[in-house]
Amino acid sequence: MVEAIILGTYTQFVYDPSEDECKQLYARMRKVAVASLEHTKLSAQDDKEMKARLIVAESKLLNVNRRCKGDASETGLV
Repeated sequence: MVEAIILGTYTQFVYDPSEDECKQLYARMRKVAVASLEHTKLSAQDDKEMKARLIVAESKLLNVNRRCKGDASETGLV
């Protein structure tokens, strides 16, 4: 049964950090309030750096804690 599930399941571990998540990390690293960044955009370089850091951190999590993309039953099986 496990083999059938593995062979018939299509789920990807895909994490694309949102702008808010990037701002939260940026604020934490710079020791500023998140609210101070509410109506601003991060520079392209800062946004890229924060996304890269968040993706690396996500990839180090156990698979059961990572975000995955697939239909609900496949995601539940993973």
